[in-house]
Amino acid sequence: MPPSFTLPMTEAKSKPEPHPSIAATAISGMALVLALVLHLIGPLRGVDDALAAWVTGLPMGGEIHPSPPFLVWVWTVLLVIGLPQSVLHVRGQWRRWVLVVSALVLTLSWVPVLALAGVTVPVAAPLAALIWASGGSLIYAVRHREPT
Repeated sequence: MPPSFTLPMTEAKSKPEPHPSIAATAISGMALVLALVLHLIGPLRGVDDALAAWVTGLPMGGEIHPSPPFLVWVWTVLLVIGLPQSVLHVRGQWRRWVLVVSALVLTLSWVPVLALAGVTVPVAAPLAALIWASGGSLIYAVRHREPT
């Protein structure tokens, strides 16, 4: 009689070790590349043009001018690098969601606040990068153990 072959019982796998800084840097890099590509090839230009037309149509009085492009990209880089780092280094899913929603509200509030100053802001590419960075960091946080 041949010996029976059985697979050894494996223990339930726990979540993998977290490497939040490395993951946050990778997520940030992908989000910035996404924003740059979307900005360069222009599929989101219609959103920015619609927002600019809305701001221009407001009865503010005075001249409406576009914001300097480097300021939008400085904000985008700082936020897209900082948000995943903070999300992945914080314990508790509800705290992560508070950070993500706060960053989204801050970015979306550019349009009406700067409209009061007579400035139009291209917000579509930074918003796409922020959504990508938020989603990536939240998914990573769910699938790995929390930092200690």
